[in-house]
Amino acid sequence: MTDDNLVGDLRLATVVVNVKDMRRAVDFWTSLLAYETREAEWDDEFMMLVDPRHQHPSISLQAADAIPTDPAPIHLDLYTSEQQRQIERAVELGAMRVEDWPYPTDADFVVLRDPDGNEFCIIDHSEGD
Repeated sequence: MTDDNLVGDLRLATVVVNVKDMRRAVDFWTSLLAYETREAEWDDEFMMLVDPRHQHPSISLQAADAIPTDPAPIHLDLYTSEQQRQIERAVELGAMRVEDWPYPTDADFVVLRDPDGNEFCIIDHSEGD
């Protein structure tokens, strides 16, 4: 059986991020990625954010009482050819840079935490890599 047959219609549909403050999370992620909310009505328990260009995976925000850390069990990798600018922009939007991460000497990534403490990396990548 080929890999395609094994996979069938299984595909990545969305990345789920647990958040403590839905409004803050929606504001942060929509601003950082220029995404939009899918739902017409606000829901404090669950909101899906979608790429209006339909080119990239969606992000689902799910209310949680606590956010796991050290390290978080899942995180987002965000690729950009403008790493420093995007890091500064993320911090301006409320992210925190993780300074004490055990970075390798040739790291092409920077670890940050969103306002709820969820980790994500901004990775130095040229468009199309």
